Amino acid sequence: MNQSTPIHTDTLYQDASLVQFYDYDNPWSEGFTPLLHQVKKTDVVLDLGCGTGTLTAELAKKCQKAYGIDLAAEMLEIAQIKSSTVSWMKENICTFSLDQQFDVILLSGHSFQTLQSDADRLALFQKIKQHLKPTGFFIFDSRNPTVEEWKTWTPQASIRYFKHPAYGVIKAWNDWERQGHLLCYHTYYQTIDATQLWQASSLIDFPSQDSILALLEEAELTVASIFGDWEFNPFTPTSEEMIFKGIPL
Repeated sequence: MNQSTPIHTDTLYQDASLVQFYDYDNPWSEGFTPLLHQVKKTDVVLDLGCGTGTLTAELAKKCQKAYGIDLAAEMLEIAQIKSSTVSWMKENICTFSLDQQFDVILLSGHSFQTLQSDADRLALFQKIKQHLKPTGFFIFDSRNPTVEEWKTWTPQASIRYFKHPAYGVIKAWNDWERQGHLLCYHTYYQTIDATQLWQASSLIDFPSQDSILALLEEAELTVASIFGDWEFNPFTPTSEEMIFKGIPL
């Protein structure tokens, strides 16, 4: 296997001037509540790509112990404010090594799509296999490429507004372009008077369901269910999400 850099520098998540907007643009969603119900009080949970820790902090209230891993120090600084009971760690999700195993390992918020090659994805799955208890389960999401959701990420269709404590009302929007097999999406934040503008570009991949399943099998993981949303409805070809839940072989 060729050496690769699994998580690439992305100013949207690693530049403090942009990270300050993340939680306002991506607030807690009740859509994640069913995920919390998957966790038992006795579970030890590992949240990979935890970001600013909104979900991890909620998981910590439901389980015995929660751990959050992310490569972006700027996001972890915000996460640490949300919970003092979570063990936050700055690590690469494809190369980390901890001296313990977990009942639940999850990866949400489409963090999986920041991995830009099969080599990166296999490395992640091998780490999940290494750190998952024989009786545990993993769960992660990836957008369904056949739906082509990115076509709605246009400036006109993606405009939204939120209030920031330092800058007041912020106008946000997205745009996208193809870069080889990857998709580059652009994120813009602008003050309502248009005097200040922040922008970032992010590269993500849209691997097919079949390719994901093949890599999971290679990593000695098996999928028990594929869901089409975080309410755990069955996956259909028109589902925007592919949510994989599985166990070690």
